[in-house]
Amino acid sequence: MSDIEASAKQNNVDSVDSFTHPEKLDSSSLNLDLSEDGYKEILREHPVTRWHKNRYIIYLSCLSIYFVSTTNGYDGSLLTALIAMPNFLVTMGIKSTSGTGLVMSIFQIGQMCATVFVWLGDFIGRKHAIFCGSVVVCVGAIVTSVATNYHTFVGGRFLLSFGSGISCSLATSYLLEIVSPNERSALCSIYNSLYYIGSIIATWSAYGTNKRYGNSHLSFRIPLWLQLLCPGLVCLLIHFAPESPRFHYLKGNKDKARNFFIKYHANGDETHPIVNYQMAQLEMSLLNVPKLTIKDYFDYRILFRTKRDSKRSALVIAASWFGQFSGLAVVGYYFTTILLDLGIENETTRLLLNGVNSILGYIFATAGSLLVGRLGRRFVFLYSTSGFVACFAILAACLATFQNQGNKAAGRAGIAIIYIINNVFFSFGYTPLQPLYPAEVLSSVMRVRGMGLFQLVQGTAGFVNTYAAPVAMQNIKYWFYVFFVFWDIFEVIVIYFFFIETKGLSLEEIDLVFLSENPVKSSIICSKDNEAAKAEKKRLAQVKLEEGITHEKAALV
Repeated sequence: MSDIEASAKQNNVDSVDSFTHPEKLDSSSLNLDLSEDGYKEILREHPVTRWHKNRYIIYLSCLSIYFVSTTNGYDGSLLTALIAMPNFLVTMGIKSTSGTGLVMSIFQIGQMCATVFVWLGDFIGRKHAIFCGSVVVCVGAIVTSVATNYHTFVGGRFLLSFGSGISCSLATSYLLEIVSPNERSALCSIYNSLYYIGSIIATWSAYGTNKRYGNSHLSFRIPLWLQLLCPGLVCLLIHFAPESPRFHYLKGNKDKARNFFIKYHANGDETHPIVNYQMAQLEMSLLNVPKLTIKDYFDYRILFRTKRDSKRSALVIAASWFGQFSGLAVVGYYFTTILLDLGIENETTRLLLNGVNSILGYIFATAGSLLVGRLGRRFVFLYSTSGFVACFAILAACLATFQNQGNKAAGRAGIAIIYIINNVFFSFGYTPLQPLYPAEVLSSVMRVRGMGLFQLVQGTAGFVNTYAAPVAMQNIKYWFYVFFVFWDIFEVIVIYFFFIETKGLSLEEIDLVFLSENPVKSSIICSKDNEAAKAEKKRLAQVKLEEGITHEKAALV
């Protein structure tokens, strides 16, 4: 008996044979509830405790993936602190704004290059590819820690970011695929908020060593060696994690996928209805998707194969570009430089303010990750991006007043605005959504390569920002921030008209949304908890099955 067949019987489908053989389907007899509501109903009738030894393995697996985000946060924030140390700049031979720009932007270049290798997630598995990426991060960390010149340091940064790019592009996909649907929003949205744990460690270790060792090499060597901590923990803990059931299914190992759901979602009970439900959902979402072959791993045409796939990929491109090109990379990476522009000349004070910013970032990111499931993705995107428009306009005015008139009050107001941009809007909104939203809108077969596209676009936007920012801040000063005011207005318009809502929807239900002629409208309807949402989901499920019938009939001709 197939998994769809078993699930169909449990849901009182009159014609099981018609479901497993779509060409025989009588649509009026179908009463199969594979929606999020159906999942909740099963859990109400057959509760599954979260406090089971097998569940602890899943939570440990999530912890290992969280350290991927923490690694990225440490690496992304460390240079912001180090460029405030004259001793570091002299030792590494960083003398010009272009030199600073390359040291910063090489991180994005490495992550862009890593996208060529995201196929490893489909070839050797998600967890093994994440392990390989973390090993490369460790090697890069060692190279940067022992570097005594500019070129060696840049080379180490490239290796470090290359490995981080592989791990990060697969981390969210892996999380989405191993956690149970009712825990997906909470466990996955918190992933990127842990970026700030790495940021806190980086900024405060740099502050502490600078205060303790002053002009000694230890002031920057110790923070560089600490880069090994988080990727080392990933390498250690990932061995205890199970492989993704979707990876097993795509490789043709249905029994392994079923055993995953039995062990980790049903706590070892192979008769629990949740097992047949999730296998049926998996089969439905991958209906008409052939088993992956080696050539498929390198075929990125799948991202634009159909109009629906192109819509998904367009959302990934927009979300990843907006996350880096809204002006946040500038006020984040060059936080200490902007403080200097606003009159904070003491390096210890700048490092202290940078450390405070990291702590606030973590607080607001955690709050955002806990609330994004209730507020909805569209609302949070619109709230954050609209906030950027107002704040960058005020920041430009503060910088203009301070630089032209030397008004100290304007300088202090500018510092406050930077904190608001970084935390109230970016950390709260974009931090939890940046990796989550693109992974949600991609189908199972697109997800690994789609997240590679996410990493590539994000890296490109970040490179443009970080390499050009020092030159722009030096030459056009506050007009640089005026540009972001108008760009962010454009982003608000795009988000409002084209971004779908994924709140409260399973991955399979998100797939159904793209069957609609108007995915945005359909997604907003489906995200509600009412009869209209149930009717819309049922209508889209019927469309999916009818397409399956057409596809199979065509194959038989």
